[in-house]
Amino acid sequence: MEDLKQKRDDLNSKVREASEERRKLVEQLKGLKTLVREQKELRNKANEEVKSLKEKRITSFEEIKKIKKEFDEILSIVDTFKDSIGGSYNILKEDLKQMEWDYQTGVYSVKKEKELVKEMDELEKSIAKSELLHDKKRKLFQLEHKLKDLYTEANVYHGLLINRAKESEKHHDTMMKGIKEITKLDVVIQELDTKGQELRTEADNCHNQLKELEPVQMPKPQPNDTIMQKAEEILASFKAGKKLSTDELVLLQQLGLY
Repeated sequence: MEDLKQKRDDLNSKVREASEERRKLVEQLKGLKTLVREQKELRNKANEEVKSLKEKRITSFEEIKKIKKEFDEILSIVDTFKDSIGGSYNILKEDLKQMEWDYQTGVYSVKKEKELVKEMDELEKSIAKSELLHDKKRKLFQLEHKLKDLYTEANVYHGLLINRAKESEKHHDTMMKGIKEITKLDVVIQELDTKGQELRTEADNCHNQLKELEPVQMPKPQPNDTIMQKAEEILASFKAGKKLSTDELVLLQQLGLY
């Protein structure tokens, strides 16, 4: 019977230990769920930034593509004009100025005047081309600088995008590790629940067995006159040396006479 009591007490102690271990694991589980939720929010935020940076980078490259097209078109015009002008804008202007002066102050034949007028017309055309070429070169210079700025901008977006993508991956990995730990803890907690229930059932069985082994308590007789008289007779017989039966002995004990 004592062994059964010890077994029951040991089982109850194990139940308490399992309950305490479960409580600690549940707290750990709550912490992991908080971590997973936070890492998911950080990952999603990083992903939104990645998406925004991708759009900005695409916009930059689209602008680069458009400007490069314009740059190439102007460059083609410049290449076409530069070999047909025959000098710089300032030199051509000086040549025209000198030719006009000569035409106004000189005395020429009709044929020579016609030749001078034709040359001045050609110079004016060359000057117009040179002026256009100058404007195109200035535009090329502006576009070249704009392209440089756009490439720098696109590279900045690309660098930020890579960093944010790495951050997103880092938060995702941490989140997935947390989810795996949560899955493992869920299994352990379920096993503890099963184990605790088995231990409680076994402890209850031991307790029930103990109750069955406990001696049945006889109802205590009410000390009325008849019972008291009978008890006094039994006690007198006992004192006279008579051997008492078990029932007689129990009666005297219940009445406090033995």
